[in-house]
Amino acid sequence: MNVSKLRTELEHRLSLDVNDDYGIEESWKNLTSILSDNIVDTINFFSKECTDEELFWLSEVFSDISEIVQNKEFVQVLRSRLSQVTRESYDQNSFKSEHMKKWIDYDDYVRSVNLDIDYAEGALREE
Repeated sequence: MNVSKLRTELEHRLSLDVNDDYGIEESWKNLTSILSDNIVDTINFFSKECTDEELFWLSEVFSDISEIVQNKEFVQVLRSRLSQVTRESYDQNSFKSEHMKKWIDYDDYVRSVNLDIDYAEGALREE
């Protein structure tokens, strides 16, 4: 997986107006494609390289990725990564996104990402 390409697309996603439904959908498709291309690299990214802010924004596409890759380890890694975000380590002021600085406190962050992980888990088909 090309982490630089992923981060560039994520920056593009964050630059879009909240009402630009078409642009957001296109960005989600691009992010999903990048993250679904090589699940081993994706798992490694979320395990070792993903920032708290990236985890939050990428959670928008967790269920789409899960639907494609059908990998339980992916969901487990997401849960593990979220557990690393503690109330003590959460620094709202360190985020680049003004939206996160202003509106996403620790409880909102955990609730939102956890819900997206639950949806990703729900996208796994029974074997």
